[in-house]
This record gives sequence, structure tokens and C-alpha cells, in this order.
Amino acid sequence: MTTTSLTLIGMAIWLLGFIFVGGHLQKVYLKYKPGRPVPAVELRDDVDFYPANPVTLFGDHWASIAGGAPLAGGATGAMWGFLPAFLYITIGNIFLGSPHDYATMHVSMRKKGKTIGGLISELISERSGKMGVVLGWFSIAAFTATFLTALAKLFVATPQLTLPTIAFTVSGVIMGLLIYKVGWPVSWATTLGVIIVAICVVLGLKYPISLPFYAWFAIFTIYPIISASIPAWILVEPRNFLNFCFMCVGSLALLIGCIVGNLPLQLPAVIATTAKGPLWPMLFLTISCGALTGMHSFWTTGYTSRRIPDEKFVRLIGYGGEALEGLTAFVALASAAVLPLAVYSEYIGQGWIFILQNGYAQIAGSVFTFIPLEVWAVWGGLLGSIFMITTLESGGRNMRIFMLELYTMVTKKAISPQMQTPSKWGAASLSLGACAALALSGAWFYIWVLFPCLSSLLALMSFMTVIIWLKLVGRPTGYFWFALMFTTFIVAIPGAVYLSYTYVVQNMLYLAWIPPLAIVMTLFFYFDFFKRRNSITEKDIALATAEEEAM
Repeated sequence: MTTTSLTLIGMAIWLLGFIFVGGHLQKVYLKYKPGRPVPAVELRDDVDFYPANPVTLFGDHWASIAGGAPLAGGATGAMWGFLPAFLYITIGNIFLGSPHDYATMHVSMRKKGKTIGGLISELISERSGKMGVVLGWFSIAAFTATFLTALAKLFVATPQLTLPTIAFTVSGVIMGLLIYKVGWPVSWATTLGVIIVAICVVLGLKYPISLPFYAWFAIFTIYPIISASIPAWILVEPRNFLNFCFMCVGSLALLIGCIVGNLPLQLPAVIATTAKGPLWPMLFLTISCGALTGMHSFWTTGYTSRRIPDEKFVRLIGYGGEALEGLTAFVALASAAVLPLAVYSEYIGQGWIFILQNGYAQIAGSVFTFIPLEVWAVWGGLLGSIFMITTLESGGRNMRIFMLELYTMVTKKAISPQMQTPSKWGAASLSLGACAALALSGAWFYIWVLFPCLSSLLALMSFMTVIIWLKLVGRPTGYFWFALMFTTFIVAIPGAVYLSYTYVVQNMLYLAWIPPLAIVMTLFFYFDFFKRRNSITEKDIALATAEEEAM
């Protein structure tokens, strides 16, 4: 097996999935109605709700759900061989992950842009809504904590990244102002942003800026608090679209290298067990983004659905965005697969970003020989860094939303207008402070696998919510029952049980209680789900169907 055959097979699977699986879901389950009112227009507040440019929104959504997570999963999941990871980020993506994102975004659009917590509360039960929000907050905290440490280590090791990273942030602000306040076309603003970043990439190679680990750690803790508390159009959306443009260039360079270079895959195809555990269920604990990520429901609902200008874009952004995230995971997987096992094992001990850097340089450098390998390594590190920073930004924003949503659920009180701004800053600060404390515990790998464990349990909640909505509006539910059963008995429950066992064996008791608690919460959620499903009457179906058809 070479990079050429692996790449062509993967691209064919994602394309066929979008056309046939996505098309089937739209035709049978998630029917699109032209001209239907959308939350972005009906509830416009120019902070979270506004009709975004669909081009920049697609880039923002993809960059937000992707972040550093699929890169980390693709690189670390390769420790069980390249074949199982490849199958999960292709077959698992088109049949589980992409339908999950598409369906949750669609239902949120039908329900005034409600978050998944709000959807669960309305469609299943208030208790389940609270549990979903709590589980979601912990899921995001797990990977955010991991990236705080990984970013600080990366910038200490690669000071050439400092100037380009600053340029991304500054360009995001400039682009937001030019697009939404001055009225520039997206292409003009993006071109300016690309030029600024490209210049700073060159300057960064010549003038690296070094800071100690804890300085970078503090910067990456404080920055997401700011970005999470200001309107998305000022920084997050345009910066993420710029990330999208650069990642497309980076992915294209790697894919060309994979296809033209035709490099042999040096990692074994399958490794049944490693020091981290057996292939099943550890692969599902290590790879989440790019395959199936229940946590995406927090982006598809309370984040992206509030800015979609027309629901004809939901399939492209929802299903297509997750399919493209599978390609993002493939970038890291291919970078790992061309490394000898001994070299891969050495890099995994330092952190997944070093696998991406060196494997990427080997693949791209095999074709673009006029660019030195050390430049490709810096470029690979830049791609990883901008996506991890994106994760911190969007993760901080969602944790802020969830914390305030849980507050209103528990207290039954709405946050007063004069407290809206202080509450946003306070919730973001508390969230990132908790992530920093978790990151400083030092359990890098075991914190990381906590995220996919919790995320797969969240996927169960998403599939149940979609099933209830489909039943209410009189549509089939079979596909999502399949997704629910597979995720429950193959991915979520086995993974949580095994993860808790590994925590006990490693004497990490401060984390060992979280997976069992998540399982108990999931059992309660199943109870509420069946109770709600069995209580649905013909009258409920008639009313919901009439409302659906009237809109």
C-alpha cells in the first residue's frame, strides 16, 4: 500500500458519501423547504444571530469543528496501524459522523437556533438537557486542556511560528471589519489576509520570537477568554475562514505529495495492541473528530445554525463540513503512516504535533523538492498551531454558552440585559481557568482520550434527540436507530468502561470517576428518551407535522 492508493480510495469514499448518503438523508429524513424563515434573520442580534456570508461561514464552521482534534486523532490513532484509523475516518465518517452533524444542524434550524441542550430539554426532558450541557462542557474542557499544553510546547520548540500566528489574529480582525462594516467582497478581504500572513511566515523564519513555556501557556489561556466574549464577526469567523484557506492549501500540498510521491506506508497496517491498550475500543477513544464526534452538536446547533442565511446550505455545511474534517484527519494519518514505526514511536512520546510536522515534511518535500524540508516542517507546525488555536477559540465560546445555559436551567432565571456582558466574560474566564488547571495536571494522553469518550456518549444524546424530532414530524427513524445502536454498543459504552479501567490501573483516580459518571448520565438519558418516545400521541404528531409543513 502506498500514499497514492490510500489517498484516492479515501477521496472517493468521502465524495460518494456526500452524494449518496447525504442525498438520501436530505430526501427522506431532513427535507429542505425553499424560502423557510431562518433563525439568523428572525432572531438577528449581530452577536450570535446574523445571516453570515455562506462562504466564510462554511470555512468558519469547518475550522471550528476541526481545530486540532482531527489532526491529533489521526496522528495518535495510527499507533494501532494505519488501516483501522483509515477505515474509521472514511467509513465511520460518511455513515455516522457526517449524518450526525447534518441532522443536529437541521433540527436546530427548525427550532430557532436552539443549542443541543435546549433541543434535548424541549424534545426529551429538562433533566436530560441539563445532563447534556454538563457532559458537553466537560468534553470540550478535556481537549481544550490538551491543546493548551501542546501549543505551549510547540511554540517553545518552533519560535518561527510566533509572527505568523500573530498575523492570523490581526488579519481576522481586519477581515471582519472590512467584510461586515466596510462592505468588501470576501475575496478581497481574504486576499489581503493571505498576503499579511504570507509575509509574516517569511519574516517568522528570519526573526523567530522565543518565550518560555509558561508565558505561552498563559497567553493561550487568556486569548480564548477574549475571543469567546466578543461578537463572532469581529475575529472568530473571519480568522477561521482564513484558517480554512491556509488549511486547504496545506491539505492540497499534502494530497499532491501523497498522490504524485507514491510513498510506501512504513507503519504496519494493523497493530492489535500497544502500550496504550488494545485496538478495540482504544481506537474509538483516540479518534473522534474526523469520524464521529457528538460534541459537534454544540457547534452545529448553538454556533453555526444561528448564522446560516438560507437552509439550502445546511447539507453542504453540516454533512460536507464533517466529511472535510475526515480529510483533515487523513492529513495527520498519512503523515504518520510514512514514518517507520521506531521513528513514529519516538515522536508520539513528544506529542502528536511532531508527527504531523515531520511526516508532512517528508510527503510534501518528496514532490516540492525546491522547498527545504525544514521549511515544510515549520509549515506543518503552523497548520497544527492555527487549528489548535481555533479549537481554543470556539471551545471557549461554547463553554461560555453552556455555563450560562446551565445557570438559566438551574435557576429558572434569565440573565438581565445589564449582566449579559459581565456574565459572558465571567463564564469564559471560569471555563478557561478550569482547563488550565486540568492541563497542568500533566496527564496528556489520558486527558485527550477522555474527550472522545465523553464525545461518543454525547453522540447518543444527539441521535436520540433527532429520533424524537423525526417521530414527531411523521418521518422514518430507521437510519438514526442504526446510528444510535452502533454508537452505544460498539463505540461509547465499551470505550468508557475501558477508559475508566485504564485510569484505575494508572492510579489516576482524579479522572477515573468521570467515564462511569458519564455512563450513569447516559442511562438516565436513555430512560427519559424511551419515556418521551412512548408518550408521544397521534395528536402530538399531528401538531408537530402541521407546524413543520406550515413553516
